Amino acid sequence: MHSQKKHSYLETLIMGELSEIVKDLNLPKQILDKSESLIKTLFGPSFDELGGMISDQIKLRRFKNQLTIFTKAQEILKEKNIDPKKVSLKVLAPLIELSSYEEEESLQQKWAQLTAHVIVNNSDTIFQQNCINILNKISNEESVFLDKLYSLLQEKQILIQEKNSLMAKKYPELFKSKVGKPLLAYELKFGINEVSRKFGLSNNDLDFQLSNLIALSLLNWDTIVEVNAEKSDEDPEDKDINVDVDVSNYDTFVFTSLGLKFVEVCKG
Repeated sequence: MHSQKKHSYLETLIMGELSEIVKDLNLPKQILDKSESLIKTLFGPSFDELGGMISDQIKLRRFKNQLTIFTKAQEILKEKNIDPKKVSLKVLAPLIELSSYEEEESLQQKWAQLTAHVIVNNSDTIFQQNCINILNKISNEESVFLDKLYSLLQEKQILIQEKNSLMAKKYPELFKSKVGKPLLAYELKFGINEVSRKFGLSNNDLDFQLSNLIALSLLNWDTIVEVNAEKSDEDPEDKDINVDVDVSNYDTFVFTSLGLKFVEVCKG
């Protein structure tokens, strides 16, 4: 009996708040019915079955996500014969909180990989916190795009190393030092047209994904800096020099060091 009253109260509270919104906005009464329909659509049949106990349903879904992710992480550690270690609360709390919202299977796998990394490496706290925040914000489409881009980067690495090996045979003094040398992230550039064509993306779709990933500091434009310094010819007494700096380039982009390491950690 007590449970039924509690359910009824929560449902009344939710619908009551919606009623107030409708009244304040002076909208037609049908809006209330549409709002109720939207709530039921979002939370499924549990809204009716549990009398509006939305919070319990969300907690159940989040717990299921957590269980899935940590089970995967345990399997990863078992495969690598690694024993779990104590994790800093600064990392553990947001890891548990934010990973519980993920329901996309492929991203759950990345959360599991990140969890395993956190358990093994307990010293790079700032990097781990950054990874948690990034993985919480990234979409599945952007995640797939990053993985493809990383594979393309590996292809570029192989091609460049092969080219350096061939050039070292012809010009040993110039290219011998480059053979086998790791390439830095900013040395491997991606052209907009190249990526658009290879991944089958329109310029608008590519621009949108790049904007989000650059905002997360995973990618960056390969900027070109032009500096022009001129002295005034009109007045010989004028010793001032006019310096004009132009920073631009939206044709090529690169992985940042953070972006490269983020992909490697989440890929496992």
